Amino acid sequence: MDKPILEKDGMKSEFGINVTWYAAVHSHPLNKGKYSYAIATHNVLERNLFPLADFDSCLFGCYDTPRQALNAGVEEAQNRASDFGKNIR
Repeated sequence: MDKPILEKDGMKSEFGINVTWYAAVHSHPLNKGKYSYAIATHNVLERNLFPLADFDSCLFGCYDTPRQALNAGVEEAQNRASDFGKNIR
């Protein structure tokens, strides 16, 4: 995967447990001029169960702008971090 176009990270605290999250924007692997995001929670890269391309199973979505992709990625990463915190308590 190439260097991210945009990226953001943070920490979500759920039930006294801190879970790190990360979101990064990349060019869409098939639709040039569009953007997708990759996310990680608790330092583990999330895999897409329905990959956008055979060679890239870590990207999600198709957005018109990098900012839209980043916002969607941050929201999804925070949701998964929250779910992670709930599941390990």
